Amino acid sequence: MAKTDDILLALSRTIPDCIESVGPFKYRGKTHRLIDNFASLQHTNCDVCGNDPIFDVSVIRSEKGDRLNVCNNCIDQITSRSVSSWFKAYRKKRENVMENRVYIDGLSSILAMYERNELPFEISSKDVEVLRKTFVQMCNGLDPLTKQKQLVDCYLDFLRGEQKIEGQKITS
Repeated sequence: MAKTDDILLALSRTIPDCIESVGPFKYRGKTHRLIDNFASLQHTNCDVCGNDPIFDVSVIRSEKGDRLNVCNNCIDQITSRSVSSWFKAYRKKRENVMENRVYIDGLSSILAMYERNELPFEISSKDVEVLRKTFVQMCNGLDPLTKQKQLVDCYLDFLRGEQKIEGQKITS
């Protein structure tokens, strides 16, 4: 399994805990629970305020099993929590990991090869530190800076044999 697959799996496992942490709440005199949150691809409206269309849908269920689709503003109001902010941050992290998949998996390989002393080239200790920080940053769902991406690209190109450097030593 690729490193990004591990990251995405771990990230997806945080969802049940978030949903559970919301706990029961009252809406129109009935106890409800948050049971799901998803980005809707279909035309959906909020069953609480009528907002139409909504794209981020929280699904709540009453103790009797009645389900309602709820927009971000309403879920935050009726739970008295920033539920929508958590899911927005989750989606952004997931999107960033997906967009940086090549960098994350490539850095995972480069750093593992470096630790085993199996790289066909030398990397300065300064660059290793930058690559490690960049790797951790991207694994946490944050976007790297352009300069960081350029450094990673340089090493990935060299690893793939697409770049020739005299003496097989790369420095930034």
